[in-house]
Formats: sequence, C-alpha cells, structure tokens
Amino acid sequence: MKRLIKYISKEFFGPFLMGIFGFVIFVSVELLYQLSDKIVRNKVGFDKLLLLIWYNLPYFISMGIPVGVLFAIFWIISRLSNDNEIIAFQTLGIPTKRIVIPFMIIGILLSCFTFLLFDTIVPTANYKAKSAMAKYIYQRAEALIEENQFVDAGDGRYLFVKQVDKENGILYNLLLYEVSYNNVQLFHAQKAQKNEDKWYMDDVRAYKVDDNGFMTLDMSFKKLELNINKNIEEFLNFAKTANDMTTKELKQKIDTFSKLGEDVSYLIVSYQEKYANSLAPLVISLLGISLSLFLNLKSKSWSVISTFVLVVLYQGSGAWLGALGKEKIINPVYAPWIPNLIFGLSGIILFFLLDTRLSYKITEPLKRLLG
Repeated sequence: MKRLIKYISKEFFGPFLMGIFGFVIFVSVELLYQLSDKIVRNKVGFDKLLLLIWYNLPYFISMGIPVGVLFAIFWIISRLSNDNEIIAFQTLGIPTKRIVIPFMIIGILLSCFTFLLFDTIVPTANYKAKSAMAKYIYQRAEALIEENQFVDAGDGRYLFVKQVDKENGILYNLLLYEVSYNNVQLFHAQKAQKNEDKWYMDDVRAYKVDDNGFMTLDMSFKKLELNINKNIEEFLNFAKTANDMTTKELKQKIDTFSKLGEDVSYLIVSYQEKYANSLAPLVISLLGISLSLFLNLKSKSWSVISTFVLVVLYQGSGAWLGALGKEKIINPVYAPWIPNLIFGLSGIILFFLLDTRLSYKITEPLKRLLG
C-alpha cells in the first residue's frame, strides 16, 4: 500500500499543478475581460493589472484546487488504463477499490490546506484586491462597498448599503449604525453622495435607542452631512465584506448583528461556505476517482471534458444554492453543504458499484458510445 500511495502521489502533482495553472489563467483573463471597459477608460497601467491579479491569486488558487484534483485524477486513470497498469494492479492482488485510497489521502490533505488558505491568506488578499480595484480600476473609494452586506467601519460603526452606483459614486438605501455601551444610533438615508469635498445623506431618518430598548430620538432631515471622525474615503477603506473575513470575524459579526435584530443570512452562508468549500478537494476526489474507475475512460480528451463538466456543475450549483440561502429560500446553514452532500453520495454509490455485475452492465454501452 505504501508503494501504491507513493506511486500515485508522484504521478498526481504534475497534472494537478497543470489543472490549477489552467484555471488561474482562465479566471484571470475573465476578470480582465469584465473590467476591460473601465481599464481602457481610466488608462490603467499594466503594472496595476498585474498587482490586481496578484492579490486575487490566493482566492483563484483556493477555488482552483478542486479543478486540479479532478483533472489529475482523470488524467492519471486514463494513463493507467491505456498502459494496462490497472490490470497489472489487479494481477498483483490490488483490487480496484484500493486504488481509491491514495487519492482520498491526497484529498484530505488538500482540504486541510484549502481551509488554511480560506481562513488566513485569502481574506487579507481579497481585501487588498478590492482596494486595488477601487483605487486603480474604478478610481472611487465607494467602489469598496458591496451591495446588501454589512461592513465594519471601526469604532462601533457598521454600514449597510442596499445599492451602489459605482459609476456615479452614489450609495442608495444606506443604513449607518453607531453602537456604544449604553445606546444605539441608526441613520437611514435614501441616498448618499459626495458634493465638493463633503458627503451628504438625502431624506434621512435618525433613531436613538437606549440600553433598555426605549427610543429616545426619532427625527427626519431632508439633507444631513455624513459627519464622522474620519474622511469618508478613509471610512470606506475600513469596509470589510464577508469574503474579506476569517471564520472568527464572521462569527463575531453574526453574533453582533443578530443582537441588533438584523438579517444575517448572507453572513451565515459565507461562514458555512468557508468550511463547505474547504471540503471540495475531498468530495471531488471521492467522486472523481470513483467515476473514472467506474467508466475506465482511456481518452485524455474525455478527461478534460469530464473535468470541465463536473467543475461547472459543482461550483455552479454551490453559487446558486448559496444565493438561495442568502435569500432564506433555503436554510442558510445547510445551503452551502448541499453540493457536497449530492456529489459525495454520488461518489460513494459509484465506489460500491465498482467491480460488480451491475457496473459491467452499465459501463459496457457507455464505453462503446464514448469510445
């Protein structure tokens, strides 16, 4: 078994790195393509684009690890099948199901590594990427604000913006909380925008609640200066969204905003996604190796196609279900875990079907169809 693990591990990391590299190149080009109009309009330098990609690299790698795992599995199994090495393993008394073990060990190790990335390097890098986007691409500090998310502005202040017009620098449906020891102040404005050197809120309603829950202030203003200790650009630079936080920070925000009576579905989904996405290499390993051994595909072109299809299904379903969880259409605690459950169960079923008569009856027609 040790020799098998060592042999598979040696064969694994070449195509694994190739898969990650291909994914990173693809998403980097896609990012620049989406921003192409603003890059040309604002004459963004090539060095700034490289900096933007560099800051996004940890996130791209963390999302690309399952792609690399799946590509490596299909690539290795197709080579082993073409070279009749799987038959050689069986001749040496190594059953097909035992070939799964090295890939599962690799999947567990990569899942641990992915979680470390998601909970240490990625949040900081995401924040730097967002700051670089606002500074060099949009050239507006308010571009740091993301819609429908609370951000921590420091000193007990929390900002929520329903809609952001990044082109014109207007914040719509703004909520500003100021939480202190014995009271909570809330400002609600229909919109906020910069006029000369100052920021103003329009159609403002101000509330103040003491520590007993009694309202001590309720006033309306047509226009009110957004008066905070720091310049508004500095204020916005403190903005941290869910993607920029560690699990510890997310848990603190969930507790804080729950006490304020706010909807924290999006925070719960983001918190659960940190763990669910970290298990992706393990889940993909189980499904990928079971599927590849079940079908015994020998074509490397089918390896590439299979990788693309499964990755789109896995990450696409995760994005959709996460969105449903944030809207509370699905329980936000469970929504990020559904893809892992479906793909994991599929892998387990295929694993137990290996080397059975039923698998032979299913795969023979497929082999003739797929060549």
